[in-house]
Amino acid sequence: MSETSPAFMILTWVVGPLQTSIYAIACTRTNEAVLIDAGGQAQTVLKDLKDQGLTLKAVWQTHAHIDHIAGLPEIAQASGVPVYMHPDDMPLYRAAPQQAQMFGFAALGDLPPIDHDLSDGQTLKVGDLQAEVLYVPGHSPGSVGFYFKELDLFFGGDVLFAGSIGRVDLPGSSIEQMRASLERLKSLPDATQVLPGHGPATTIGQEKRYNPFMQGF
Repeated sequence: MSETSPAFMILTWVVGPLQTSIYAIACTRTNEAVLIDAGGQAQTVLKDLKDQGLTLKAVWQTHAHIDHIAGLPEIAQASGVPVYMHPDDMPLYRAAPQQAQMFGFAALGDLPPIDHDLSDGQTLKVGDLQAEVLYVPGHSPGSVGFYFKELDLFFGGDVLFAGSIGRVDLPGSSIEQMRASLERLKSLPDATQVLPGHGPATTIGQEKRYNPFMQGF
């Protein structure tokens, strides 16, 4: 982070049977935060935010697979914050009960409405922090990432992992779209830290050098 960058804080939780990483990023001047994917442990997430003195302002969904939305009914009901998601993932979102059954998740409560559609190139803000929405389909039809250029941070959901990528054999997945999305991510600066939906953090430069899927598949 450069001296002129806004001050920020990131909280991370690993939740559920698929060990899904969910994040909150907060502006420490305003104490406003957004949750990136509501994958579970809603009460823990809300308590941790409160304990840090943070006010949750929104939930930004990278995509609508069950392990990333399992905590959304409880989070939305308890906080009343708006939910953002790309409209191309609405079929997956509506199929959440079937997803839960398929992957062995407990039955969900009533899913909240999606308050705001995400679109490629859209600017989102939380406090003094600003993110660009990057449309990176392949793992799901509406997968997006949130790129905080000023902070060299990219929250990518299940598009890019350390040494791997998200599955492309699920309903709505596309190998061709995934290839195009990975090509797009190569254009980000090598120093960009990638905080993925599963596994450890990495960087774009690290993945360009060592991830075989970034070399073509």
